[in-house]
Amino acid sequence: MPSNLLGPLITSKTRLKLLLRFFLNQNLSGYLQGLSKELDENTNSVRVELNRLEEAGLLLAEEQGRRKVYSVNTAHPLTTDLSNMLRKVTGIDQLVDRVVARIGDSLQQVLITGALAMGINSEQLEVTLVGEALDIDYIDELMRKVETLIEKTITWQVRSSGTEIDSESTLLVWQKMDEQWPVEVKLPRK
Repeated sequence: MPSNLLGPLITSKTRLKLLLRFFLNQNLSGYLQGLSKELDENTNSVRVELNRLEEAGLLLAEEQGRRKVYSVNTAHPLTTDLSNMLRKVTGIDQLVDRVVARIGDSLQQVLITGALAMGINSEQLEVTLVGEALDIDYIDELMRKVETLIEKTITWQVRSSGTEIDSESTLLVWQKMDEQWPVEVKLPRK
């Protein structure tokens, strides 16, 4: 649980929830009232922390009608580091490290769904593995080992490569690189 590891560093529970919400899945945006309800936090404390994160340059704010909508400033030098740190403390890195290397070439993608994909901390990690001819029994064994390591319950499913997945409520955490990339470029000699 992030608060156990990050609690001594980030003493504001509201700030920690906002960091999780925005930096775990950088595609998400939000406005004050919606974030307050979503995170089950007082509107004033959410406003204070949003202002601090905006002043620090970590969040960008854009007026949309009467709402101020916040999103991650991907150009900030700490954005990648914050995202990596949050993936580590939520167990996503352990999942990818332990499962991807052992499943093999038939695995195409690893997706996180559910609350964690929406940037809300959860004691349950919902995982979708996309690939062909995956060994279900072996995956089950791997997932049980990862559950012990990250101290979270993992629910998982396997989908074939052609299956369409709702991209709005998913977080892509790993994707197989195309064998054609990188392409070697030969420059003409002068």
